Amino acid sequence: MVIAQTNPPNLASDATKTSFTPDEYRAMEETAEERHEYCNGEIIAMPGGSEVHSAIACNLLIHLGFLLRDTDFRLYNSDLRVWIPEYNCGTYTDLMVVNGEPEFHGSRTDEILNPLLIVEVLSPSTEAYDRGV
Repeated sequence: MVIAQTNPPNLASDATKTSFTPDEYRAMEETAEERHEYCNGEIIAMPGGSEVHSAIACNLLIHLGFLLRDTDFRLYNSDLRVWIPEYNCGTYTDLMVVNGEPEFHGSRTDEILNPLLIVEVLSPSTEAYDRGV
């Protein structure tokens, strides 16, 4: 099942297509106006965040940034995807921490493979999805 408001660009125009390759997903995501996650062939539109969600994520970013200063830990916000090869899944986390240098997925510079810590701010509308696979 695909959850998107428009047909992804540069993909088959068949509106009944329900499974996409990771490369098709990445091509779509590079030009999409909204962000999507990918899970084993399925493309899932990400809902917009609330003011409270944003404030919590910012406060955590500031606090963790303070705690991790002068260490080898790197803190990243939701601009980078975590790629989970075992689940064929790419997801945007609210925050992630990497110990040392990030390991990128192949030649990509937008997908990290080695987060040590993933932080997800839960909301009533996304909690079940966030706690899922």
